[in-house]
Amino acid sequence: MKTLKVLCLGLITLFGFQACDKEEEEVSIEPVTISDLTCPSAVFSGTAKAGVTYNGVFTVPYTGGDGNSYTSDNGVSSTGVTGLSAVLVPGTLAVGSGVVTYTVAGTPSAGGIASFVINFGGQSCTVAFPVTESSTTPVPPVGE
Repeated sequence: MKTLKVLCLGLITLFGFQACDKEEEEVSIEPVTISDLTCPSAVFSGTAKAGVTYNGVFTVPYTGGDGNSYTSDNGVSSTGVTGLSAVLVPGTLAVGSGVVTYTVAGTPSAGGIASFVINFGGQSCTVAFPVTESSTTPVPPVGE
């Protein structure tokens, strides 16, 4: 019985060391490259209204994709109309043409144009996101 226990412990130890000896696989993400971003052709998932919380997405067409995968970014805040931020959604480029997607969230400060400067795949452009004025009707003072 003692020999069996020693044999079992020996096998457990052997397999345990083998499991610990495995080398970790390195995962590397190659930088993506594209030849052009077409910000004027960006498509928005909905309409943003001044003073109202907005959650949506926009897509920006590109050409010259290399097929590499990409991760999210730190995001970019809107200028012009402030209060919104856009964050790149991780994905994989098509070889050739496709779209990159950004989530947009926040509360626009006013009506007008919220601009996002997009830097992706070695290219840069500005996405112009229209924000409508709030349609709240002023309430007349009591007694009038």
